[in-house]
Amino acid sequence: MRAIRPLATRDANAARSGARRLSRREQLGVESRRRIIDAAAALMAERGFAGTSIAAVSQRSGLPSGSIYWHFDSKETLLAAVVEEGARRWFGALPRIDRLLKDPARRTAALFEAIDASLESHPEFLRLLLLIALERRDVDPTSLAVIRRVRARALASIRKMLLVLLEPLGPRDADHIADEFARLVLVVADGSFVAQHIDPEQADVRRSFGLLRRALTALVREMDVAPRRNRR
Repeated sequence: MRAIRPLATRDANAARSGARRLSRREQLGVESRRRIIDAAAALMAERGFAGTSIAAVSQRSGLPSGSIYWHFDSKETLLAAVVEEGARRWFGALPRIDRLLKDPARRTAALFEAIDASLESHPEFLRLLLLIALERRDVDPTSLAVIRRVRARALASIRKMLLVLLEPLGPRDADHIADEFARLVLVVADGSFVAQHIDPEQADVRRSFGLLRRALTALVREMDVAPRRNRR
């Protein structure tokens, strides 16, 4: 089986080398690969993995099946590339929380605005992760491992942002709350996408994250006030 390097790695290697520019043929290859991944990502987010055929990817991308199999050995290999590329774009779009925002309410608002913006800007990729996870019997173990790795990275990223927000509480309280709320954020994101899939008109991701923001703000204020009361 031919090893498939992620598009980001290939581009980064080319940029670092600086020895030569890509030839016209190589540029066409990179563009074709991107078109295939984009088409597969959109189809899999709509139909799931089992409902997406190479023929459908060919039709959506405008490229022949032979071109798809030249870049990817199988549909499973294509799925892994779709997930890796989607994760790269999603995590790259996540903004950092400004540590200069001293007010807990402002820091909390900035955190959840950042997460909400990432969900709105990459809905197809996030919906794909959820759909593929529900199709476990139709997806090979290697692809499922890639998805689990992406979700673990998402959890770690959310936890890291929460730790920045919770710094004033001290490491012990901050670690505990960051762990609990990071998992809750991921659960709410999953539930929101399920609701959006069932009834798009009633689903409101922004409202759900607004409620989470208010809950976390109240908790931070409560824990920040308690030590001051004890010092009196």
